[in-house]
Amino acid sequence: MAAIVEVQDLIKNYYMGDVTVNVLKGLDLVFDEGDFVSLMGPSGSGKSTLMNILGCLDRPTEGNYYLRDRDVAKMTDNQLSEVRSTYLGFIFQAYNLLPQYTVVENIELPLVYQGVPLDSRTKDRCIALAEMVGLGTRLDHRPLQLSGGQQQRVAIARALVNDPQVILADEPTGNLDSRTSVEIMQMLTELNKAGKTIIMVTHENDIAEWSRRVVRLRDGLVESDVRNEHPLGFR
Repeated sequence: MAAIVEVQDLIKNYYMGDVTVNVLKGLDLVFDEGDFVSLMGPSGSGKSTLMNILGCLDRPTEGNYYLRDRDVAKMTDNQLSEVRSTYLGFIFQAYNLLPQYTVVENIELPLVYQGVPLDSRTKDRCIALAEMVGLGTRLDHRPLQLSGGQQQRVAIARALVNDPQVILADEPTGNLDSRTSVEIMQMLTELNKAGKTIIMVTHENDIAEWSRRVVRLRDGLVESDVRNEHPLGFR
């Protein structure tokens, strides 16, 4: 399969006064189109920093980040914003839903940020996504009226509204019980089977077992990179 995401000699430093914290230390990684990858590692390993760079929320200090054939590391802020809104979908541990908005309105948010006019066509798409994640009877509910699992389903639908090439999931089951976690991972597996590339941060080995590949980071470098020949959901 062709590479959809590639980082080359990626370095990320943070500067605090006279102190330089070297978080990523020349990282090289390739993610193929249609893959499902778990990023793991202890606190301070660099996985959250890497996800922020992949999500165009931060820039590397040095190195290259290619999204298909575009060098994202060299883009302007406006270009990065365009990439975030059209190429990437985000799923967060804390859901990041707006409490005053309904299910449908929260799903619409990426379109609002893109400046897409909201009309009956876009609303129908958001309703269809809500139905796809099992929330067809909760369209007018607000986040506080939903369970944690239901809120994460809204977040998944929101991540899909712009038909992204890559879904970045940061601890998507971190706030969920085990049964609901399985439901969310089944949903992500179905999205992967449909062709979506998924890059997921998790600290849970049982959640990583759903992915096709597990990359472990330590001290800003790749410690191991292993294919999972029999991921859960594909057995």
